[in-house]
Amino acid sequence: MRISYRSRQFLRVLFFSGICVTAAFLIGIQSAGEVQPIALIEAGSVSQRGDLTGDGSTDVQDVITILEVVQGYRQATPDQLLADPNQDGTLTIDDALRILRTLP
Repeated sequence: MRISYRSRQFLRVLFFSGICVTAAFLIGIQSAGEVQPIALIEAGSVSQRGDLTGDGSTDVQDVITILEVVQGYRQATPDQLLADPNQDGTLTIDDALRILRTLP
């Protein structure tokens, strides 16, 4: 049985295409473990103004946290500073009073 020139050319292209796809797949498998994420983003990591505890609501516990920072009992974390009620970058008594005024 004799194979035509077009059939041989088609088989050659098909063969090399298969090799390329297989090689790309194998390279992808090997390099997949080496991928480093640029930044990890956790759900709910965006701070709500006044929510220093990160529980999703502004309440008395947030006021207590501010007072502990103001009195020096604890250091404010970067997330807590992002949740600063008046967005001035520091936690003060005024921030605690601002939250207390908004509580029911």
